Amino acid sequence: MRFKLTVAYDGRAFQGWQSQPSGRGVQQTIESTVARIADGVPVRVHGAGRTDRGVHATGQVAHFDAPERLDMNAGAWFRALNTNLPKQVRVMECELVDDSFNAQFDATGKHYEYRICRLQALPPLELGLAWHVPWPMDLALLERACQEMIGEHDFTAFSAQRKDGRELISGFSQRTISSIKLEERAGMLSLHFRGNSFLYKMVRLLTGSALRVALGRQPLSWLETLLHDPQGQKSQHVAPAGGLYLRAVEYVPSDNKTTGPLPVPSLEV
Repeated sequence: MRFKLTVAYDGRAFQGWQSQPSGRGVQQTIESTVARIADGVPVRVHGAGRTDRGVHATGQVAHFDAPERLDMNAGAWFRALNTNLPKQVRVMECELVDDSFNAQFDATGKHYEYRICRLQALPPLELGLAWHVPWPMDLALLERACQEMIGEHDFTAFSAQRKDGRELISGFSQRTISSIKLEERAGMLSLHFRGNSFLYKMVRLLTGSALRVALGRQPLSWLETLLHDPQGQKSQHVAPAGGLYLRAVEYVPSDNKTTGPLPVPSLEV
């Protein structure tokens, strides 16, 4: 049986989603927990995508195939995983899905939020959870910068190269951002990015670059050049990882992809 997980985690405790030699990847943390529940049987957990070290998630999606000998429904897996996982990781939903479902390849879009604290002093409980930017900022100019980023572009100038060099493949950097919305409340500014997919560090580079413009350190034309001449210079302004959250992964509803979530009891953890 294949199960779909919606996962939340505090990125400060991990070196990103992907498995790491140190053992501090969220992926392998869940894999080792599933294996423990399955009496040592190794199980591969496949995520919808990677998040970098220090990046948080409230809506990461993953799937795994449970060992056939285990007669456990979605509710049982939900309880067992949350009982055994470290407190910095929680399974928010567990669903039984069709064996053809793939958390990565079936995804049609993602929603990221970047949080910025504009207060003069960063509240201690926001440490590692928001980027502290206390300087005067032109929000109207920030809005204009974000509007420039919406649409289909070659985002080469806003991507970092992984060790495997995937971002250098011709056409790989073409992405579509459907919307960027700004919200501000009580000194906390949020940028909500929605798009079909995102390159490595793309949201952090877009955020850092947009803020350069809003802070008056670069003209809007500089950002426009990066968008329309992607083979020229690259942005070097990466917003800190701690302000970024993967809020949701989107899928096309399909009767043959999921049986829907099984009812599970609420669990205080």
